[in-house]
Amino acid sequence: MYYKIDLNNYEPREVPAYQEFTNYNDISSEQIQVISEELSEFKDSFGKDWQEWNLKDLRSRLKDNWTFYLTECGWAFIDWNRRYPYLCNRYIIPEFRNKGLGSDLVWLRCNEIKQQGYNYAMIKLEDWNKPALSVMKEDIFTQLKDIWYLYIGKIMSVQTR
Repeated sequence: MYYKIDLNNYEPREVPAYQEFTNYNDISSEQIQVISEELSEFKDSFGKDWQEWNLKDLRSRLKDNWTFYLTECGWAFIDWNRRYPYLCNRYIIPEFRNKGLGSDLVWLRCNEIKQQGYNYAMIKLEDWNKPALSVMKEDIFTQLKDIWYLYIGKIMSVQTR
């Protein structure tokens, strides 16, 4: 499911400490090792292999105007290449799950997007990912029917809520 995020009346929220990277070379070898180990062994709570991206993709995404956010509990991206910034690839390390930290990664990115002057953003969450969907109860999220809005920005005509 895709959601529009309306940041017009959004007030930045407190989030855990994080590091922001726009250049792969700024990520330490220790951090790369932790990320690599998590990705190589990861299976989500539904037993699916983590195949959405890998360490090589991290390098190419940072070269392609993405931002990578790393916390002690996980990581996430913003893709700045679309009409509206796109929140994607949120990952919480297993021992930190079910503590609200996934929501913190959403708020961290909303804070950044708002600070950069955007009033809207996009996010996609799968129906089966019930813990991640819990954040969508906030009033700033509107479920959308179609994905073409990500590229051309005519989001008002496809709202379902």
